[in-house]
Amino acid sequence: MKKIKNIAIALMASTVLLSGCSEDYMETSPTDQVSETIVSGSLDNLYIALNGIHRSLVRQYLSTQSCGGEPSMNIYRDVLGDDLVHPSTGNSWFLNELRWVSHRNPNATSTKYPFYIYYQFVLNANLILQNVDKVQLTDQKLHDGVKGEALCFRAWSHFNLVQLYAKRYDPAGSNSQLGVPYRKEANTDGMARNTVEECYQFINEDLDEAIELLKNYTAKATTHFSLKVAYGLKARVLLTMGNYPEAAKFADLSIKTAEADGNKLMNSTELMSGFATILTDTDEAMWAANTQDDQTIYFYSFYAYMSWNFNASAIRAVPRCINSVLYNKISNTDIRKKWWDPTGTAAVPATTYKKYKYQNRKFTAKATSNSVGDYAYMRLAEMYLIKAEALARSGQVEEAQNTFTKFAITRDPSYVASSTTKEQLAEEIMIHRRVELWGEGFRFTDLKRLNLPLDRTGSNHEAAIAIKLSEPAGSKEWQYMIPQDELNANPLMTQNE
Repeated sequence: MKKIKNIAIALMASTVLLSGCSEDYMETSPTDQVSETIVSGSLDNLYIALNGIHRSLVRQYLSTQSCGGEPSMNIYRDVLGDDLVHPSTGNSWFLNELRWVSHRNPNATSTKYPFYIYYQFVLNANLILQNVDKVQLTDQKLHDGVKGEALCFRAWSHFNLVQLYAKRYDPAGSNSQLGVPYRKEANTDGMARNTVEECYQFINEDLDEAIELLKNYTAKATTHFSLKVAYGLKARVLLTMGNYPEAAKFADLSIKTAEADGNKLMNSTELMSGFATILTDTDEAMWAANTQDDQTIYFYSFYAYMSWNFNASAIRAVPRCINSVLYNKISNTDIRKKWWDPTGTAAVPATTYKKYKYQNRKFTAKATSNSVGDYAYMRLAEMYLIKAEALARSGQVEEAQNTFTKFAITRDPSYVASSTTKEQLAEEIMIHRRVELWGEGFRFTDLKRLNLPLDRTGSNHEAAIAIKLSEPAGSKEWQYMIPQDELNANPLMTQNE
């Protein structure tokens, strides 16, 4: 019997492999597949394997329509928050997640899904890491890049896992609570859970090593990890740990490296471009997926759920809306206010599409028949918001305001600084973070890291639809249950409360 034990080994199995690395091989071999044969051949083969992991970030998993890789995971994270609203029960995708039911069911697909994909990425990254120092060193920069990117994958995957399956990292605590198994070996043996403190220690160690390696490497495309992204991942981790001075430092390094590399905050026209062409129409994406039109991803696409115009039942019946309370906090001169229709009267592709107030216009599919589109995993805007928030929370109010103003005027040309205390400024920055990153997968983990309650009351969240309108901070409900399949396969695994 095959054991699941933290990972899915689908990408390793049943792959027809060639030992060489010819141009024909690079063009025709499936680059979303990794195996022990391919990673033990050469640095070039290791790079193909690495590219395969990146490619696997957007694909269908568990034979389930709503499991479309990392973009789908970000929908799961946001429906657990307060800012993404389902105005109807006309389509059931993500509904039980919205209601805080599925993530507490160890047999639910959406509970198994994060465990399945992130440990798969970890396994494949570890296969690369156990071979990268063994193959012939034909190119030092390529070696450093492949190893650095694999370390980023391992750190990022575990970071995602520990935020979901464990209690929050408490900056004032020992963090001896159970985290997740931090896997550094390319095997599926039973393994006990590390503590949350240990998980974050290992995450930081992997990122620190990756940063040093990636200083010698130029990524071939935005679809890969690079130094600016590694700095950005480090900033995310430190922000979650409440280490605000260091979070600000690494966000600043990410910004400087990104801008030197040509990244720029979107302007007013680019902000309204719909995000599906963010790699071609803007320079803001630092790390992103680039799915080609001939690589159709059908109804597991992000834009099949989060756009307003693709011809899918999830969009026709349940167009995603913003929390009305948050919307009303957006300045009338803020360009992003056009990302939503507060009237519910804006044009839709056909009469079969329902209309609701506060309906999303942020994400636009390329066409009603085309759900293929770019997807940004990290944007320059996020780094400005991390830097500003971290500076504000660490008491560096003037520098925080300067950083925040530089960002804010690109969104609201009439923006004028008005906060007078670090608390006021931090709250103002958080409102902008909620607006800017709406639908991009940050709200649930933001609430959790700040130990804030879920509060959907007094908004356009309807009790009959959302069911869950509030949840106290720190309750056991904030943890995903460990999948039952994992408990059955791994005798060292323990369940959450």
